[in-house]
Amino acid sequence: MSRRPLLILDCDEVILRFAAPFRQWLAAHRGVELRLDSFALVGNMRHIADGRPVDPADFPALIDGFFAEGQHLQTPAEGAVEMLGRLAETMDIVCLSNVPEAFAGIRAEVLRGHGLPIPVHANQGPKGQMVRGLAEGRRAVFVDDLPPHHASVARHAGHVGRLHMVADELLRPLIPAAPDAHARIDSWAEAAEWIGNWMEGD
Repeated sequence: MSRRPLLILDCDEVILRFAAPFRQWLAAHRGVELRLDSFALVGNMRHIADGRPVDPADFPALIDGFFAEGQHLQTPAEGAVEMLGRLAETMDIVCLSNVPEAFAGIRAEVLRGHGLPIPVHANQGPKGQMVRGLAEGRRAVFVDDLPPHHASVARHAGHVGRLHMVADELLRPLIPAAPDAHARIDSWAEAAEWIGNWMEGD
């Protein structure tokens, strides 16, 4: 097993943009408008034809449909490809994503297509235990946009550096602070420096 430091990255709104392409796909293929009025997907969706709210019970099929058909619409967060290429010279990088296992292969293909040939680990629910297993015995950093995952990692893998990042400018003011993260940085240029410093720490 590699003993190099390990960078564990969420995919959506960390490596790749999610909200904008998901909104594009919903409108074009499901006739649904996604509004970014608050930090919630369910509750911010309405049928374009008549303005009716989307039934929360229909949400799983919508998100799975995007994972199956729409991931190719996702583009890298600004600076992600360049900075991750540099970080890969001195550390291992993996993607830990709450994507169903059935669609993890598509996610890996999309990342490779953007010049990021990194392993994708599918997860469901809080990420702390998976991070603990991945980072065991290694210097590591975890990057995610959702505060609950930072809380989970703090609980199960407290030695791991925790960086809160939100790639989409429209989402940044809507996502609550992550008190269990060590830092909040939304720019990959600045994030890469923070990650490098953490990996070199004592």
